[in-house]
Amino acid sequence: MKPRLLILSLAALALATMGCAITDYEGYIGHQTQAEAKFLFAEISFVTGDPALDGTYAYTVKYDNRNGRDVNMRIVTYRNSVPSSFSHDGQVDRDGDDVQGSGGVLGGHFLPQWTVTDPASDCQFFANRIQSQGGAPPPPIAFCDVIEEEVDKDLDLQTSFASTGDLLARIWSGAVSGGFTAELNGIAFNGATVPLAQAVPIRATSNGTRPIRFTVDLTQPGGHGLVQAILNNTQNGVPVSVGLRFDGGMSIDLPSRVKVLFDHNSLSRLP
Repeated sequence: MKPRLLILSLAALALATMGCAITDYEGYIGHQTQAEAKFLFAEISFVTGDPALDGTYAYTVKYDNRNGRDVNMRIVTYRNSVPSSFSHDGQVDRDGDDVQGSGGVLGGHFLPQWTVTDPASDCQFFANRIQSQGGAPPPPIAFCDVIEEEVDKDLDLQTSFASTGDLLARIWSGAVSGGFTAELNGIAFNGATVPLAQAVPIRATSNGTRPIRFTVDLTQPGGHGLVQAILNNTQNGVPVSVGLRFDGGMSIDLPSRVKVLFDHNSLSRLP
């Protein structure tokens, strides 16, 4: 991959309350990954109260779009059972081929949790073939994104991203360094905002260029309220657009191409 500045869009902060499995992806037109490419910026830690779901997640993809969309596109969700045990990525990012079995900063190793075969464009969510690995339960939330930024040491991607905004400006200026917390106090479904009675802290760190290593604890009262807001304001298995509202006025809407589907049965079972 050619050296270039990789800057996290603020929308990636929104990904922090999503999870746990990416089920749909388009990839780059005419591009082929060499084995697995890692989704950059997509590592996230969840504490749900369910030991089979708690942990830190990373994602990779393998496809060949040189002759049209690859019907055998494979997306792998890796899980480290230790929460907040992120990889050492952030300054020098790991290639997708090196994720499986790699260690986290707090211990544990990233092992396959779900493997998804995504044969068609657009968002099929749970209609895609999802294989649970090692006795893992089905994922409670399915995430569809048309495009991501990939890390693949073997091949070159001719794409650059830039992001502006107060958060990044503060990181770049040095006003925000090390760890910080964003307080989620509302969530929007299809443009309608639902206030949260108690804020949900989203912890993150900064590497001086962008936020990295997001952690969400759903076992706290704010987390319970967030889950209940999802159950009360979405339909089981029906994809929606999502936006986040933060204390201090920061508002982030996921790109229109990104849809989220919630499995109410799985969410209702969370402690």
